[in-house]
Amino acid sequence: MTAGGAFSPGSAPTLAGHVALPDDLDGRAGGGLRTFLRDALDEARGPCPPLGEGQPLLLSGTYVADPPFYGDGDIGQLAACCAVNELAAAGARPLGLSVSAVVEAGLPLRQVRRVADSVRDVAQAAGVSVLDVDARVVRAGEADQIYLHTAGLGVLSPGAGQETPPRAGDRLLVSAPLGGFGAHLLSARARLGHEGVVSAACVPLAGLLEQVRGARADGALRAVRVVGRAGLAGTLHAYASATGLGMRVREAALPVHYEVRVALDELGVEPVHAATVSCVCLVVSAEAADDVLAALRAHPYGRDAAVVGEVTPPGRHPVELALVDARTIPVRAAAEPPARLA
Repeated sequence: MTAGGAFSPGSAPTLAGHVALPDDLDGRAGGGLRTFLRDALDEARGPCPPLGEGQPLLLSGTYVADPPFYGDGDIGQLAACCAVNELAAAGARPLGLSVSAVVEAGLPLRQVRRVADSVRDVAQAAGVSVLDVDARVVRAGEADQIYLHTAGLGVLSPGAGQETPPRAGDRLLVSAPLGGFGAHLLSARARLGHEGVVSAACVPLAGLLEQVRGARADGALRAVRVVGRAGLAGTLHAYASATGLGMRVREAALPVHYEVRVALDELGVEPVHAATVSCVCLVVSAEAADDVLAALRAHPYGRDAAVVGEVTPPGRHPVELALVDARTIPVRAAAEPPARLA
């Protein structure tokens, strides 16, 4: 690889610093691009650490974000953070991840390098190794710039990942403000300008959740769920369906930055339905809620954490929102969140 992110002679066909389409589209396609990505990720690549006595956990995900490059993030940052965060939420210690890219011919190599740099930065921040890298090139028009697939490998220590059944009165906490990611991407698509002031950056949460788990008594932390493209409402509906209990959140308690709220109002999206990344929803016993909240806020990625509601007995509606005027209304699960937010 030469300076400036171009291929070295003979490694693969290129056209003025762009990804070029190989002469064939069989299993060899993308070989030069794979080498380019592996070289770009060299600082973060390494063998899988020993698993020890824990149970291995493998989770995978595919990312087709539109747009794949945005403000203070990109699809590489998104995919790597989500791989780490899903493992950490499940109670595993993340060890490594693999990355596979489907790249459209004609994409500037500097954009491919940007994705690789983002994956490298997340891996190093999370203390995980990039175990494998793969790539394929497709014809122009057959993809939207770049798609990524990740597989995250972690290890569950004895007893980790086992949830305690929730009870009515348990508290609902979120670790970060809601809606910034969805507001940013939807604003960028519509060219509303809010993406200039709303952050869409993703961060790895393994350290935060390790700190939280170390601060709670056994059984006090009932569940940890990643808040994703369906927003907090989707997360709570899924948990209510799994447990048979109700979930009530308080409108006044939801952490939403002012700039995000303005953007969501213009987009017609409620904060509870807005896509949110680098945020987890925790279900905690009432007695441990203060300790868990303090542990969250003691970490740089959890300083805006908040108690937003509580678990309730089964009722007419699985998820409810308590408004500031004392009314309570049902919260629907968005039937179909906007496409390609992750």
